[in-house]
Amino acid sequence: MITVKISDPGFYEAYWRAQHALPVITLESPRQYFQRWTEEYRCRVVGTEVIFDNDEDYTWFMLKWS
Repeated sequence: MITVKISDPGFYEAYWRAQHALPVITLESPRQYFQRWTEEYRCRVVGTEVIFDNDEDYTWFMLKWS
């Protein structure tokens, strides 16, 4: 399990890009959006931290979005 703070400069850039790449669907609630976020990127957002259960998911996320 890897926990990363959103305020980390390298991770923040990747997080920002990933967030803007996942469009908001019309009439979608914030809860539904974050549920899609969790499913798409295989991570959880808890407060100001993002938690990846698998090291491979973190590596994939950073390679794709940073």
